[in-house]
Amino acid sequence: MMLLAVGLSVGAFVLVPTSYQSTTTVSLLSSPAATDAATPGENNDNPFLNFNGSLVATADFLGRSLQSTDAQAELLGMGVTEDFEVGLAEGAQGPFLTFTVTGTDQADLLASTATIARYAEAKLTEIQAENGVKSQDMVRMTEIIPPQKPEPQLKDKFKVVIAAGGGTTALALLLTFVVESLARSRRRRQDLATAAAAPAAEGSASVPGRPAPAPHPQQPPNLVRDDRAAQSKPAVVNNGVEGRGHPGGSDETMILRLRPGTGPAPRPESTAWKSSSPGASSTTYRSTERSHPRGQNVDRLNGS
Repeated sequence: MMLLAVGLSVGAFVLVPTSYQSTTTVSLLSSPAATDAATPGENNDNPFLNFNGSLVATADFLGRSLQSTDAQAELLGMGVTEDFEVGLAEGAQGPFLTFTVTGTDQADLLASTATIARYAEAKLTEIQAENGVKSQDMVRMTEIIPPQKPEPQLKDKFKVVIAAGGGTTALALLLTFVVESLARSRRRRQDLATAAAAPAAEGSASVPGRPAPAPHPQQPPNLVRDDRAAQSKPAVVNNGVEGRGHPGGSDETMILRLRPGTGPAPRPESTAWKSSSPGASSTTYRSTERSHPRGQNVDRLNGS
């Protein structure tokens, strides 16, 4: 997916055509009659000395007229296929109009910019003629900045590149989380199914990759507590603590009986245990005291 994102970004940059932009700026001038009235004196007809507020309103009126549907249709018939905008020059303090034309072919762009400027001048004259304005009273137009060399506009192109690469990268990250989530869910179901099938095997091989469960600790089945044979030794006082059995404070000696044939093998260093063969009588293990504190003989217990 990351390789696809890089490929789409490069492909978008190469395949999306680069747009160019050209501009031209014109200015409206007062009519000859208005110029003579504003600048009295012989042969003083300089229109640039008279930029009154009415010319700004006329420029705004002309710009709105050029963006009408009828004007765009006429420009299309004249070969203008590019997008264009008409508006008062930014920060202008006079009747200055700027035409901005955007296209992909630089040669056609220059031609279209010049065509739009000529059409605006003709449209200004036509509007005044339709309203009965005499030629000596008509507002004129002059070019301030000729059509400029088209400049590349990479902002829109970069938007497409970022959308292609960034969108694919975001999709790759989303798919990564989705696939990982599905994989974990699948492994979890497999583990649960394996764990459910393991108890039915009853002693079969453990699940690969998982340790076998440890058996629960159980008491040896051959040891049985004989409470009747519990005997107590005489009380022994040790540091003020009274106990029975030995100085450590043990209260009683517990006697355990072994079922026949289940006794553990004796250890060489110990004589406290002895084995019994199957079918033999039970064996009683007792302390070295042979007399019970209550006067009973321990040997009489269990018929030993």
